[in-house]
Amino acid sequence: MDFLALYTLMFSTLTFIAFSYDIACQWHRNLNTRMQRLPQEMWIAPDLFQALLFFIPKLHIYAHGPKCQYKYSFNYQKWSARTDGEDPERFWAHINPASLSTREMSPGARFDTLDSHAAHWNWRKIVKFGLSVFMTRVS
Repeated sequence: MDFLALYTLMFSTLTFIAFSYDIACQWHRNLNTRMQRLPQEMWIAPDLFQALLFFIPKLHIYAHGPKCQYKYSFNYQKWSARTDGEDPERFWAHINPASLSTREMSPGARFDTLDSHAAHWNWRKIVKFGLSVFMTRVS
């Protein structure tokens, strides 16, 4: 997880980055120390490191104690209280069946197929936005 996150941040120009992870309360501890075991090109600047935000998705946070629930909840962070952090979990449920058909593909074909599935997933969400507003007004 350290490698994946820091490698991604290496190429990032964002200054406001939030991680939503089931065990963010454990993972972020000593991340700075673990970062220094990786190649120096992957190290992130101290000011950016201090600006990182860590959250536990709302359906997972109730398995944590009150201290974690307060410190890592989306509910207490400006601009994110209505975020639940669970969308990646929902997408995995959709995309997992595709793994059987993509495992034998070339890397390019696999990327195109997964990209197409992700685009369709996003399109379905956008199309249903109007329905959710309509259902809210009706009820």
